Amino acid sequence: MASLHAELSTGRLRIYTPALYDDGTPWKKEREQDMCQLLHKIQSHHKEALERLTGSDVVRRFLPAGVCVGLLDPVSNIIVNALLAATADKAYSPPVAVDLGDTERRSLDGLVIFLTCFFPYLADWEAVRYLLLADADPLVAARIVVEDRGTKCFRPDSAATNGALKLALTCATVAAKHPQLADAWLSLCSSLDKAVPLLSPVHPNYYHHNIFNNLHTLFKETTHVPYPPPRGRTHVGPSGGLGPHRLTGPWELAATRRTHAAKVPYQHSWSLRRVLLDAIHGFYLKALARMPPGGSRYHRSMLNAGHCYGPLDPVSNIILNTVWYEANFPPLTPQRELDFVGTWSLMRIEALSFYGLLSFLCTCHQDLGMHEAMRILIETDLNLSEHCSSVKEEQEAFRAAAIAAWCPRLNSDAQAGFLSSCKKPEVLSLLLSNGGQQQLSSQAVQQLATLLASGMTTQQQQPVSVSKWMFDDTMSEGSERRRAHKRISKKVKGALRRYEKQNSGDNACYQLHVVCGVNESVSGPDNSAETTMKRDDTDDEFDDYYHHTRANFLATRNVGSVCSVPVLFFAELSNDGDDDQLLCCPVDIPQPGAEPVRCLFCEQAGIRIVHPANQEGFHGRTLEFEKMVRGEDFYDNGYYPEVYSNHRILRRSESIANWRQGGDEEECMYLGSNDFTIKEDDGDESEDYEDD
Repeated sequence: MASLHAELSTGRLRIYTPALYDDGTPWKKEREQDMCQLLHKIQSHHKEALERLTGSDVVRRFLPAGVCVGLLDPVSNIIVNALLAATADKAYSPPVAVDLGDTERRSLDGLVIFLTCFFPYLADWEAVRYLLLADADPLVAARIVVEDRGTKCFRPDSAATNGALKLALTCATVAAKHPQLADAWLSLCSSLDKAVPLLSPVHPNYYHHNIFNNLHTLFKETTHVPYPPPRGRTHVGPSGGLGPHRLTGPWELAATRRTHAAKVPYQHSWSLRRVLLDAIHGFYLKALARMPPGGSRYHRSMLNAGHCYGPLDPVSNIILNTVWYEANFPPLTPQRELDFVGTWSLMRIEALSFYGLLSFLCTCHQDLGMHEAMRILIETDLNLSEHCSSVKEEQEAFRAAAIAAWCPRLNSDAQAGFLSSCKKPEVLSLLLSNGGQQQLSSQAVQQLATLLASGMTTQQQQPVSVSKWMFDDTMSEGSERRRAHKRISKKVKGALRRYEKQNSGDNACYQLHVVCGVNESVSGPDNSAETTMKRDDTDDEFDDYYHHTRANFLATRNVGSVCSVPVLFFAELSNDGDDDQLLCCPVDIPQPGAEPVRCLFCEQAGIRIVHPANQEGFHGRTLEFEKMVRGEDFYDNGYYPEVYSNHRILRRSESIANWRQGGDEEECMYLGSNDFTIKEDDGDESEDYEDD
């Protein structure tokens, strides 16, 4: 979360910095009251289902399977689930009089899991509140979350939504202790419009024999049909025609059940901030894609001062701040050619940008609260133009942003003055040519640097005086980091070459532009006896072992073509040495308010990796979420079982989301001997460190 820093907020300045851990969790008593209210709603739905089923003892016998989880309204879900159970097992004949207390509790568990598996950054107590607003209707609750989070790019027919719905429904039925219901519901999607009229309570003797038989026949016909494939992958039916419709029907029906917009009476600022950080990450990926080939000399400046606040759109602001910092605060050590940026350093500048954006808005609008400011940022796609009424007010707001964003080795007034006066026609022409979408040439960036350096004396940085041991430690850390990243870069290039061969039909060739996100903690930790035998001599026996590494990287397609924009890729690589590439494919750079693609391992690590929306082939997807819901140990870790939970994922990733002081080890990659002087009383200067 963020809080107003009293000491820094002087005069009109309102400076926001990370707060002590506070996810907005209400008191235990309030959470218990919310749970009781939701359980009461579920009980009323079960009571109504029983009344509708009066005279239908065949279905009533299966009400223990009638949980509220499904793709219709809660009462219809209960009836359909009971009918599905009856269709699957006619021989089963429990007593008609059953205790539904356990079923109602399983319904509650399933509904909460449905939302927390559909959406990232959603705590259980938040899910309960959304379900209360939706009267325990899972898809209506999901639509409320979408609107509350400002998910403008949400599309019911997209591959991302289809995947999220399948994952959420699968995990919800597991939590409700009826996992077989998930595939049945997915198969029913194309027939829900036929089922709804039959399920409507049109008269007291609703469930007469003919209606039950019609429903029974409908379910028998559809439950064997595979569920709809994601968008772009068409299922062909047995007769050669198209298979079932995509998973849009349930969302359309949910829209009809929600006749008016539900006003959310809570401020879920914690989860809203995480949504904003994801949007900021997308802008940094776009900015990296626009930097010229061989533009690694600007990586240090982007990671130090390439904030996304400024007078233009966020991507242009990142480039503007990066080039300005490089031109006016050049490094002492010439930058090495590196085809990667540090993952933690990138996450740090993204977090710093968030606090800068927040401080800018709240300084411009003194009566604006933090939550309202975040909503404005989401609605405007982080665009800060036209918020200030005068140049003086704008400069003051940019100064607040610079203070909050910890501009390194740089007077906050310098950046504030620059951002308030940089909208020169020639600057705008360079940045916004071709709609501001194409990759910049090296010549254009150099022209931009010349323009941004004019009128300001270049401020040569001074070497830092350190002890000999600290110098040696820093140089050693930098060398180690570069070697580690080069190993991953080599694997990524191999994955890219194999992708080219597998897709040789499109006659495209690719060249690595930059690796822009790495998670080495995938599929683990596995400290079982079998895995211990796999470790090689370079592995520390005390380190946790992970089977896979995940990476995002940008690659330029058809090298030599004019203004070719790098394409974002996703790759999953093996750490076991037996198969270097498990999956490599292009992915879309996410737009602000993009639909979620869940991955348990990346969320647990708190690392922002863009995953393919239409692929099930990466680890951390359905199977791992199911194990989490069941409370299973992922690996045989003996006395130290590795059991994941939604609370654990949120708790762990939150500490990373506040990453303001991290990335120091990665920063060593960009430092050299010219950046330091050895203290005179600390011995002779250290040995030379060459590039590796």
